[in-house]
Amino acid sequence: MSKKSFNIAIDGLSGAGKSSIGCQVAKRLNFTFIDSGLFYRYIADRFYLDDTIQLNEIRLFKNEMIGNSSYYLQEIEFYLREKNSQEKLQIGQKASEISKVPEIQNIINEIIQTITKNGGYVVVGRDATTKILPNARVKLILEADFETRVYRRAKQLNAEEFETIGKVFSDLLKRDVDSFDLVLEAKKVATIINTSDLSIEQVVARILSRVLWVRFSDYNMLHLIIFILFVFVYTLRAHFSEKIESN
Repeated sequence: MSKKSFNIAIDGLSGAGKSSIGCQVAKRLNFTFIDSGLFYRYIADRFYLDDTIQLNEIRLFKNEMIGNSSYYLQEIEFYLREKNSQEKLQIGQKASEISKVPEIQNIINEIIQTITKNGGYVVVGRDATTKILPNARVKLILEADFETRVYRRAKQLNAEEFETIGKVFSDLLKRDVDSFDLVLEAKKVATIINTSDLSIEQVVARILSRVLWVRFSDYNMLHLIIFILFVFVYTLRAHFSEKIESN
């Protein structure tokens, strides 16, 4: 088994830290990061026009994406990064609507399953552990209390106006309702990590410790000891970093 022959799936409600944490885990492991939510947002903004879902265009996009995944992963991220906070909220609402369409779900799941078939990916998003990558070797679900998630979501969108924060609150609540049953299913197959009182570094350290057990069967004892020391040092660094910041 090669170093990158497995995938990591991270599930959870909006604002729990999936994207920020998943991205850092991917960097630490030299894996490729995929946020399935970005796929829905990109498709919603490009192919959901005048209340009409352009399914034929989405099918063509699927073939293009599979054929040139590296380019499109960068293109999607850059395209959405250029949007302002109001635009991101509107796109997010449209994405929530199209995410309920079974054919679009299947298309996005097929894209991700195809490009991750050889392993070496960290995939985050709703259904990541159950429908997108049910065979992922490491499956996690991130939790956080509602107030923390509203704060994180508002910060992510650079939302400072009271009106915009109110929209973030209502949008997050709606997403929670829509995702409630899906998250319950994910909890049956995934390891739960509550991120409310943890820094990104601390959560990443916990995830790396989970990855340790996957790699246990892939490496000899010397490699295992080195990896344990790496996780130990990384955890200590995160701990002392938190103490310095609190002082």
